[in-house]
Amino acid sequence: MKVKKFQAKNFTEALANVKKELGEDAIIISSEDRKGTRPYVEVTAAVDYDIEPSGNLNCSPAYSTSNSDIVELKNEMKNLRESIEIMRNSGCELTLPAERKKMFYFLRERSIKDEYALSLVERAHAIEDLETIITDDMSSSRLFNTSYSGIWGMSSRYNKRIIMLIGPTGVGKTTTVAKLASKALKEGKRVAVIGVDTFKIGAIEQIRIYSKMIGIPLDVISDAQDLKKSIRKYNDRDILLIDTTGQNPRDDNYIRSLKDIYKTGLPIETQLLLSASSDCDFLMETYKHYGTLPVDYIAFTKTDEAVKLGSIYNLCRTYKKPVAYITTGQKVPGNIEFVDNKKLTNLILRTGSA
Repeated sequence: MKVKKFQAKNFTEALANVKKELGEDAIIISSEDRKGTRPYVEVTAAVDYDIEPSGNLNCSPAYSTSNSDIVELKNEMKNLRESIEIMRNSGCELTLPAERKKMFYFLRERSIKDEYALSLVERAHAIEDLETIITDDMSSSRLFNTSYSGIWGMSSRYNKRIIMLIGPTGVGKTTTVAKLASKALKEGKRVAVIGVDTFKIGAIEQIRIYSKMIGIPLDVISDAQDLKKSIRKYNDRDILLIDTTGQNPRDDNYIRSLKDIYKTGLPIETQLLLSASSDCDFLMETYKHYGTLPVDYIAFTKTDEAVKLGSIYNLCRTYKKPVAYITTGQKVPGNIEFVDNKKLTNLILRTGSA
């Protein structure tokens, strides 16, 4: 067992020093704000090493240790290990000053990752400050696009907007295509939809129904070359929305089929759809696979089904991609919002336990 105190300018720096010296298994026992002309943070951390006396401790009379001393030391280490284990199992990872601790657990209850939560509470004097700080973070980092409702601008090369939606099975790509198409039509744009069925599994019936319901043309293609033909076919359209079939993103053949589309040289805007109701770890893992593609925006679906929305902040802080929009239900048309930074912050902080 090794116990050590760390001093740093703030909690994030102290935590980084703990991990660097003691490793990921280290436990924070306590932390305090030290006042003075040069205020600092003092963190006490411990790590459980399996240390056993080795060698001949009685090889030198000057350093000889009695058996009773060794037994006492081992007992102390055992008790400390047990205390640390109790703390770990009870979920007590760190002790913060009261107000900071309140903010930290407030953010954690909304599924904001611990390292991001610590970063936020460092700069907040009170819990009421979090909304402004998170909104400012988003704006200064350009994590979120505040004017995405103007998506219907044209590509200078093709005089049209080509938008492809990708994402795992069941995330709601086809329904979202229908929402976007309806919105574009309402704004006076000429729209067409292209359904990509590279695996020929017949998973395009839903988009056929939506296309007929909305009154827009649909092309179903099976490869990248067909896509180029469809682009030429709909040369008179302002907006082309490409609906892709969902597959397991771990499937290399699936990702490769999507990569082939980009080899055409078409100016495709790619939106990765993720379900806000999914576990944050799952979303992170999903993005790693789709992140090999040229993703321009993230869009979050099923926010109405999500208990917590902190994963939105986590994804955007980690991968530095702006949010295009969120969907709030299955209704077509409708149930889609082009939120700005402040609105999205409010949604994130409003969810979770009170």
